[in-house]
Amino acid sequence: MSSFAHVYAASLFSLAEDENLCDVFMEQLSGIDAIIRENREYTVLLNSPTLSLEQRTSLIDEAFSCVHEYVINFLKLLCEKKCTHIFSDCVKEYKKLYCKKNNIENVTAITAVDLSDELKAKLISKLEKEYGKKIQLETKVDKSILGGIILRTQNSQTDASVRTRLDAIKAQLSSEQID
Repeated sequence: MSSFAHVYAASLFSLAEDENLCDVFMEQLSGIDAIIRENREYTVLLNSPTLSLEQRTSLIDEAFSCVHEYVINFLKLLCEKKCTHIFSDCVKEYKKLYCKKNNIENVTAITAVDLSDELKAKLISKLEKEYGKKIQLETKVDKSILGGIILRTQNSQTDASVRTRLDAIKAQLSSEQID
């Protein structure tokens, strides 16, 4: 992650705090990021030397007319610096600051099958008690883990998958045969 992304995101977050717009900016930045990720050629266009700055910023105005002017200006600033390619990194950095301020922990739960809504609610409740934070849960399915769960946060991973347990047993048996 570039230090530019951190500096730009921190500046935008500071402005959002001053204007009491942190939630609005988080929602809008996430939306724009999703659009840009789905349309990579848009970033190339915004950095294109064949278009004038006025043409490139006009494209931003047209595409995101319903977005807050500060968020638009942020994207235009990146466009002016020809570094719209770091927009997603800026959004990640903004989200880190947002989560820290709002006492939110992002957790990814990886399971072999989809979790029911009831199990998701129970998991969130348990994790909120454990972390003392509001949990934003993202779920992923990976059939190769066979069963159990892998929990990932920004700073840690807990692997209670069947695959990991089987691999540990296999390693133990292999080392016993060598001895």
